[in-house]
Amino acid sequence: MKNLAAILLVVNIMHAQDCNDDEVEIWGWCYPIENTTILQNTDNTSGDFPSEICELINLEILDLDVMWGATNQISGQIPDCIGNLVNLTTLNLGWNYMYGEIPQTIGSLTNLTFLNLLSNDFYGEIPVSIENLTNLTYLNLGLNYFSGSIPENIGNLINLDELYLTNNQLTGSIPESIGNLTQLTMISIFDNQLSGRIPETIGNLSNLISFNAGGNQLSGEIPETIGNLINLDRLWLNSNNLSGQIPETICNLTEIIWSGYFIDGEHSYINNNSLCPIYPDCIAQHIGDQNIDVCEEISIGDLNYDNNINILDVIIVVNLILNNEYNLIADINEDGFIDILDLVEMVNIIIN
Repeated sequence: MKNLAAILLVVNIMHAQDCNDDEVEIWGWCYPIENTTILQNTDNTSGDFPSEICELINLEILDLDVMWGATNQISGQIPDCIGNLVNLTTLNLGWNYMYGEIPQTIGSLTNLTFLNLLSNDFYGEIPVSIENLTNLTYLNLGLNYFSGSIPENIGNLINLDELYLTNNQLTGSIPESIGNLTQLTMISIFDNQLSGRIPETIGNLSNLISFNAGGNQLSGEIPETIGNLINLDRLWLNSNNLSGQIPETICNLTEIIWSGYFIDGEHSYINNNSLCPIYPDCIAQHIGDQNIDVCEEISIGDLNYDNNINILDVIIVVNLILNNEYNLIADINEDGFIDILDLVEMVNIIIN
């Protein structure tokens, strides 16, 4: 599709030395002001973002995304005049060297369905005017330096299918209005500084397939409404400050494959929090490291939290050993490993 667009583009442009009054020069080529609807990255793109692009009043697709391994990146800032391109449906500036703040005028691009600023050096707050882009289905601001909070009215973007805010410096809480985005299938807010509770409204997002909120400072209990997300196959809540008990409703998420430690794209993680026993059966062997200092005291060895150490706990220890997994409460000899020595000590406790 991109190759076809590029061919059509070449047919409609001429070298800069032949530019007419009804054309504009961009990167050494002439583009018809009225008739150019597609502008894509070419091998000779370089330097700052050309403000002349704003003169292409009927532009529908502005795709300056850089292919992996290419060196034709552009730099500079997004000019305020970007708001003149009211016919844009696609704005793709991914993998460039652009910087600065996103102008508020971006909120004038109400026909946008695709907005990608991935992997640049943009900074400042996400403009409030982004709430006007109600036709967006894809929004990716990841791998930048955005700060401040997620706009409270992000819930206006009711057609969003994918939302990526990964690896920025965002603070504040997850807005309650996120529950309005019922078309979402993918959310990543991984590796920010977000705090506060996961809102109960997250349970409205029943179409979610992937929810990655790892690497933040989220606190409080996991909401019971998490169990409404029955289509989830990836859930990353690891490395936060979550506390309290894990709701039993998490066992409704039958598509998820849990793991306590190893990070890859197939498993889900809840480790490195302060989540307290008793853990739901579906996740009890995959909670990983938890800071349980703030939890009610649990007897070492009582792995099913029934106030008895018996054969049921032995079975859990055997499974932990076979799966090479760690559980603080099973580490009876406190050597940092779950092995046959812990099993022997547990049997001795039961016998005696």
